[in-house]
Amino acid sequence: MLKRSLMLLSMTIGLWLMGCAPRWTVISQATPNPFLGKKEFVVMPIDYTGLKIGEKTEEEYLSGKEEKADAKGKDSNTRSNLEGDKAEMSQFFQEKLKNGVAGDGIKITAAAGEITGFVIKPHIGSMEPGFYAYVASRPSRTVMRLKIEDKDGKLLDEIEIVSSSAATMTSPAAGNRYRSDSKVIGDIAADYILSRVLGE
Repeated sequence: MLKRSLMLLSMTIGLWLMGCAPRWTVISQATPNPFLGKKEFVVMPIDYTGLKIGEKTEEEYLSGKEEKADAKGKDSNTRSNLEGDKAEMSQFFQEKLKNGVAGDGIKITAAAGEITGFVIKPHIGSMEPGFYAYVASRPSRTVMRLKIEDKDGKLLDEIEIVSSSAATMTSPAAGNRYRSDSKVIGDIAADYILSRVLGE
């Protein structure tokens, strides 16, 4: 009886710890914490330099899609669709990031003109589109490296955030899953900023 009780307690603690674990991975973190009590940041658009889509470079991925479309005698809009996806991902990420910290009096604005404070620099280097084919599916997977630098470009913090969205009948298009991932990542990034500003 005691053994079973201890086992249940251990499982409960394990689940509690999993639930409380941060949803980001710290790559590097400045000490002492330079963000404690700070209320103003600027954020750059998402940088997609060196982007890999699945196992391919962005150009390889687009070329393959275009070749398949040509072989079927169809025009391919893959390139313009992907650019639209990337632009909206950046927009949704910024909206979620800003809204996620606003309630605590933290202001995050889009970078413009001279930088005078902390700069949030998001970079997405890996996107797995996943697929939905009725009988089989694979979720999307988006990986962001988020850096926070001072006004002179000195790296202070760097974290990695990963999000996956299920491919279902209601979200069969990769673009919809990318957008969903960008919103989740924005929420997680906001939680990280709060943890540093509030010292939690």
